[in-house]
Amino acid sequence: MSTLPFTITLPFGAAFNGATELPLASVGSGYGGITVLEAWLHGPSAGTAVGGILVSMSSVSTGGTPAINGTVATAAGTIVTAAGVVHKFTASSTPSLDAGEFIGYDQASGTIPAGTYISVVAVRGL
Repeated sequence: MSTLPFTITLPFGAAFNGATELPLASVGSGYGGITVLEAWLHGPSAGTAVGGILVSMSSVSTGGTPAINGTVATAAGTIVTAAGVVHKFTASSTPSLDAGEFIGYDQASGTIPAGTYISVVAVRGL
């Protein structure tokens, strides 16, 4: 297992509205899990997110909607996105994802603009 940190970019693509969780990337099923060290949200234009969290989500075998397993990291309060502004997430006490799980995003309310992404610094292993 490598303990060298690496960065994962998690793009939202289209604008994201409301309070529905969104799977963003899969942790490969044959390579071991990851531990998130830090995460940042980068927004290209005006938007808001209330109660934003990075979540671990269950694996799915051939298709379907992954269920939330737990919180990986949280953003403090309301995020107000703007070009050139980044927002830090605080890692939870259990910031790990098992092999085969998805890393996703959830929020209580708000609208995140198209082109927003989250950069995650992680290491292999739990």
